[in-house]
Amino acid sequence: MKKPHRILFIGSNNELLKKFSEENVTEVVSSASFVDLVLQRFVPEFIIFDSYIEDGVKAVRQNEKTARIPVLITEKDFSQINNFSAISYMQKVLVCNTAIAQGNEFFLHLDLLMDKKIQFLSSKTSIIVKYAILFMNKNFSKSLTREDIARQVGVNEDYLTRIFRKEMGVSLWTYLTELRLDFARRQLLYAGEKIENVAKKSGFSRTSYFTNVFKKRYGVSPSDLRHS
Repeated sequence: MKKPHRILFIGSNNELLKKFSEENVTEVVSSASFVDLVLQRFVPEFIIFDSYIEDGVKAVRQNEKTARIPVLITEKDFSQINNFSAISYMQKVLVCNTAIAQGNEFFLHLDLLMDKKIQFLSSKTSIIVKYAILFMNKNFSKSLTREDIARQVGVNEDYLTRIFRKEMGVSLWTYLTELRLDFARRQLLYAGEKIENVAKKSGFSRTSYFTNVFKKRYGVSPSDLRHS
């Protein structure tokens, strides 16, 4: 039987918390200012933020009790963030869009990290992956290639593809596709635009391809989701 991990969850995203609490022991605080109180009775193996709060991450890293504990920072949308300079030097820190963080592939990757079956990248290498994620968040609606993303972060395509998989447990292209699909799903649920416009805004050049990929991912077509 799999041994549960001890995870400290910082935030209030109930869906994300539910995903991580299914097979693990979790403690929840609303902000990093309450971490010290929890540490009196609960020592986590992993810390998860449900949003990118620089001061909170810094506080965790400056606390000697949590300085070396791995951290995952999730965010529905990183597009409003200008850079990751505040965490660029930090070891064992991952950033991941919430939709991808809830996926089974990434979840299994975290399990391997917590079990120490795989290693974290160095902060110098990890920051390249973080900036690739930031670039995709700001530009997923455009026609992007792996080469475009690699050029933007200053490395070659093969190297970025390799380190991205090591850091995130999913391929670069899978990450971008999931990012696009999650944006499209939210647009279909909460906006009234035509499906072909949603497809285009999500970075899909052909509506038919978008429909096929969307149905494969969510089990329903875009039109069925909208009318469910």
